[in-house]
Amino acid sequence: MRSWAIAVTAVAATLVAIPVTTALAMGYYPRPDCFDRATFDEVVTKLPPPPTLDAFDLVDAPDKIGSCGIGSSYGVKGGYIFYAVDSPGLDDSGWGYFPNGPDSDLGNGEWEGPQFDQIEGPWYHWTASW
Repeated sequence: MRSWAIAVTAVAATLVAIPVTTALAMGYYPRPDCFDRATFDEVVTKLPPPPTLDAFDLVDAPDKIGSCGIGSSYGVKGGYIFYAVDSPGLDDSGWGYFPNGPDSDLGNGEWEGPQFDQIEGPWYHWTASW
């Protein structure tokens, strides 16, 4: 009975690891090669001013910016976040626009502990767990 439990655990771990590893190897975290600053800049110029207080307000942005698939877009304190369609596993990821840098306390309960890596200028790649 004990060897059966070990085998089931090993199979389950493999079934979880394969898609996550494949997604990471294929660059879906999100695909950094799809980011085109000019195209993202154009979208941001058409959005209302970002909130100055804590907020997580849905904004009307395209579902594709350049070749990047966008799941949803939000105005947050001092900028915007764009969710990547193809975030792997349990973490979310995407792009953020923060002219003054991202605020250290961004998050809303679903978007917890976001981590930011600057791409260029006011643009960042972010990941967040939930």
